[in-house]
Amino acid sequence: MIGAHWQLDAKGKLTVETATLTFKDSDGRPAVTVDFVARYATERPRNAPTVVDMIVTELSSKDDTPQMTMRVDGEPLPIIGRLRSRRSVVATMPFEDFVRLTNAERIVEQAFDTELEFGRGQMAMLRSTAAKWLGR
Repeated sequence: MIGAHWQLDAKGKLTVETATLTFKDSDGRPAVTVDFVARYATERPRNAPTVVDMIVTELSSKDDTPQMTMRVDGEPLPIIGRLRSRRSVVATMPFEDFVRLTNAERIVEQAFDTELEFGRGQMAMLRSTAAKWLGR
């Protein structure tokens, strides 16, 4: 699965753009996401970002409905839990390294004891994203 979004920080005159790749488990459920995040000046002329953050997040099927219970004076109190955070790691790479990986034939990343092999569609999205961030 592939996705993208961006946000504008008008005060800081920055655009923050994210390309998201989703890797599924053997049952077809999302298991890991890899976000590539770049920040660049919103005003023209626009330069390519200097660095790209890569955020790898482990998802769990238990994330959908976290279980919480509470008893008050021995009586159950109905509460609904919401997921607040997940397990994530972040690495920052120079933009040139990001461009290099988008030109690769094959990428296999190891994170959370899982091997993530980037598919053709994911590679195409990364190449398109790199070209966009380069201003091509």
